[in-house]
Amino acid sequence: MFNARRVLPAFVLLVPILLNLTACQGTPSLSSSLQSTAYNDAPYARVLAATVREGLVDYPAIKAPRGSAAEDPDALEVQLNIYLDALARFGPESTPEQFPTRADRFAYHLNAYNAIMLRRWLNAGARTAKPTDKVGVLTWFTLDRWKIDGRTTTLNDLEQKLIRPTYDDYRAHAALICGAIACPPLRNEPYRGPVLEAQLDDQMVQWLNNPQEQGVTVADDGTVSLATIFKWYREDFDSTGGLGAAVAKYLDDADPRKPAVLQAIDENRVRFPKYDWSINLAPPAPGS
Repeated sequence: MFNARRVLPAFVLLVPILLNLTACQGTPSLSSSLQSTAYNDAPYARVLAATVREGLVDYPAIKAPRGSAAEDPDALEVQLNIYLDALARFGPESTPEQFPTRADRFAYHLNAYNAIMLRRWLNAGARTAKPTDKVGVLTWFTLDRWKIDGRTTTLNDLEQKLIRPTYDDYRAHAALICGAIACPPLRNEPYRGPVLEAQLDDQMVQWLNNPQEQGVTVADDGTVSLATIFKWYREDFDSTGGLGAAVAKYLDDADPRKPAVLQAIDENRVRFPKYDWSINLAPPAPGS
């Protein structure tokens, strides 16, 4: 969800220094016995199902195996690493026969972005993070490199140079999760080609209609606010009917705020709050 073009000019003089401070995150080191023989998102599905609650992530639950269990295939961190290894070795370019449809390819790239972000937070100590810890905006998105589909890329390039121009679908902004609390909710299942259309529509519905997500908020004085992502990527919405049309499609008709929200968008009276880059950390599970 991050667009480097909006912040790079302010940091251009720091890049030589930062390049020395960041490393290629690369691909997890796995024994051949754990490597998949074809692309398979089942390990990733297991991680999401076990750790995502109401769109947030229970990072402490992604436990790191220790000692002789370092490659325990039942450990959630190992499952995530198995999936990241598969992303590195398979993909629409390197193994096109495994991704025959546009939806298959789109789902692959959405999952790649989100799985990498999970790994990046774990690398940054998310298991012991405080709710106020922040995404490392410049380094995480523009300098750290990851291997997917047989080549290396950054998260920023994956979104800006591949996902946005290739798929031209504003719903991607409801599906790509930047690891921050201001992001839309992380889905507790992978994106998959055969059901991708329904999943993306549901993401928009959840984002706009769940008050906790703050996709749309109306203050007591009638002021309408939309998630800052709508401001950053308004051109993507404008290219397919406009921001108002997207909100009209996905905001519940039974929501009494809907007429005021649509009028405010039409009259350009919408506020966009400051983006909250704090970690998308789920509160402790009940009884934990």
